[in-house]
Parts: sequence; C-alpha cells; structure tokens
Amino acid sequence: MVLPVRTRLALAYTMVLLGGLAVSAAIVLWQQERIGLRRVDRELTSLNATLANVLRDELTEQPNPRTAAEVAQNLVTVTGRAVAVLDTNGHVIAARWNGLELPKDAATASAGITTLDTPHGAWRVNISPQTFGAMSFTLVVASPLTDVHRERHEAREAMMIGIPLILLLAAGGGVYLSSLSARPIAEALRLQRQFTADASHELRTPVSIVRATADVTLSREHRDEAEYREALAIVGGQARRLGDLVEDLLMLARADAGGYPLRPVDLYLDEVVDDCRRAVGVLATERGVTIRGGRSSEIPFRGDENLLRQLVLNVLQNAVQHTPAGGTVGIDLQRDDSAVTVRISDTGGGIPVPDQHRVFDRFVQLDSSRRGEGTGLGLPIARWIAEAHHGTLAIEHSGPDGTTFCVSLPMTS
Repeated sequence: MVLPVRTRLALAYTMVLLGGLAVSAAIVLWQQERIGLRRVDRELTSLNATLANVLRDELTEQPNPRTAAEVAQNLVTVTGRAVAVLDTNGHVIAARWNGLELPKDAATASAGITTLDTPHGAWRVNISPQTFGAMSFTLVVASPLTDVHRERHEAREAMMIGIPLILLLAAGGGVYLSSLSARPIAEALRLQRQFTADASHELRTPVSIVRATADVTLSREHRDEAEYREALAIVGGQARRLGDLVEDLLMLARADAGGYPLRPVDLYLDEVVDDCRRAVGVLATERGVTIRGGRSSEIPFRGDENLLRQLVLNVLQNAVQHTPAGGTVGIDLQRDDSAVTVRISDTGGGIPVPDQHRVFDRFVQLDSSRRGEGTGLGLPIARWIAEAHHGTLAIEHSGPDGTTFCVSLPMTS
C-alpha cells in the first residue's frame, strides 16, 4: 500500500526526530554518569588525602602503627564511606567498611581509582600506597555508587516519559506541517498535470486540422486552384496558430524555470504604448471597434522593451476581441513619483465574478465562441511580464459596462 505524501513526510520527520532524541538521550546518560563519577572521585581523593595526613600525624605521636591506624580511621569518619588502612601485604590494620566487601587481592593488585561490583552494589574505590618514614601502608577509601545510579535511573525515567510525549507532539506537528507543505506540492502537481493536458489539447487541435485538410485535399487526384488555395490558407492559419502557441509555451516554461532573462534598456513607455495601439488598430478596424487614448507626455522607463510591448499587446488584443462591434477600447497612461499605470478598458459584457480569478490561468477562454482566436495564454504571459518587472496586472473593474485591466509598473524596476 502506497502511503499519502503527507503521511510519509510525517513518518520521516518523526523517525528523524526519534533518532536524534535517542542519540541525545544516550549522550546525556553517559555524560551524567561521567559527571557523577568525577564528583565521587574528587570526594574520595580529598578523603584519602585527609586520611594520609591524620595517619602521618598519629605516627609521629604513636610509634605503634596499628594504634595509629585505628586512631586515624576513627578520626576520619564520613557517613556511608569505607575507610581502611592495610599493610603492604594487603592485611587489614584498621578498617570501617560500612558494607564494602573488598576482594582479598584488590588492595595489592593495583593502585588508583576503580569501580568494584559487590553483592551489595557497585562501589567506587580509591587505593593509594603511602610511605611514612620507614613504614608503608595502603590506604583504602570507598563510596557506594547508589546516588550516581539513582540519579541516572531518575533521568532515564524522565526520558522514558518525556521522549514519547515529545514524539507524540512532534508527530502531530509533523502531520500539520506536512499537510501545509503537501498542499502546495499537490497543487503544483495538479497544475502541472492540468497544464500538460491543456497544452496537449491545444496542440492537438491545429495539428488535427492540418492533417485533416491535407488528407481531404490529397484524397482526389485533381482539384482546381481555388480549392488548393483554400486548403493552403487553412494549413497556413493553423501553422501560424501552432507556432504562436509553441512560442508562448516555451516562454512560460522558461519563465517557470527562472531561465528567461530580462534585457532592460532605457526607453519611453508612452512610445511603446502608442506603437501597440497602432498595431492593434488594424484588428480593431476589422471588428468595428474604436481605440481611444490621448497622447501622453514622455515617460522614461527602464525595462525589457520586447516584453513590455508584448504585455501591452496581449492586454489590448484581449480587450478588442471581447468588445462587440461599435464598442470602444480605451488606453490611459499615467505616472507618479513611484509607478507608471496603464489602464486598458473595453465596453464588452464584463467578466462574471466567479470567473474573474480564472482569466489569468493558462488556456482559460471563457467565451467558447472565440476559442479559435487565441491560445488562452495571452493574459498569463502579460501578468508574468508585469511581475518580472516587479509590477502587477489585475482586473480593476468588471461589470455590464465593460472591464478595466490595470498594469502597474514601479519606476524603480
């Protein structure tokens, strides 16, 4: 069974966190035991030094080593700690073991601090050979590791409770975060699939028309010149439409990949708008639409001239195509200290409110009667060009009296 992306992301996040917590817990327990042992070792070292000093003092006053050792071990008294004085052969001279069972050869085997496991638990033992004049002794001080093990046990219990709680909270947070991250991923995949399907459909239509026209034309051996001209006109028109579609698709693909470079130059935006108005004027005349717009003052601007020209052309052509015969399309160009604003309005039937957010989607053509006139990519490309210049393209107004698109381009672009 294939788990959803959101579930897999949450599981991966939880497993990574579990591994991190397990490693951290092991390090904490190890360090806590090391710190506890160091604390005990410092205590035993201090206790050993005290026992050695007392024994040295007693030997100066009491020549009998056994009596001096008994007095020393009685004076050095710490609750729960073992204190013993042994001779060089490991025989006990004086001792207070407090539960410690020292192996017979432990005192003579090695000197230093070590841990001994006894039937009554683990002990930390400090064995130190000492020489006072002509006499040699082995001093033994020891401390049970009960407190160290208790602290470690308490820390382990806290982790056994805390780590599952952290994992539970992390799993919940992981599900929530993965849902947030999975939504845009799923939406991107959906848009990609939709884009691929729409592009395939749009490409298939002109190709099918070209093939069908060619097959029909070639199905008979002899046709007159008019029929051939008509067939070639159909093929040529669909080839141009196919070329425009491919060019638009390549531009959007490069834009999505961030690989479409801008070539900014210093220009006059009013001249670009006037050129576009004259270019679309031919189409407007054919459709019986009037384009109105006064001559504006010079507006210096820095941007990609070809892209800005395409931006204005796309929006202007869209306005003309959706304006009925006898209607008008207006262009208004204004500037202030921060931005240049281009408003293009038409006297068409307007865009329904539920569809206003869709006009900038790719391959969207709300008027089915005009599906053969465009590719549905003009406004998406225009919006991308505006955004590439750090500007915006939006519907400012739409109603029964027409629609107004507003292009805003910052002067600092």
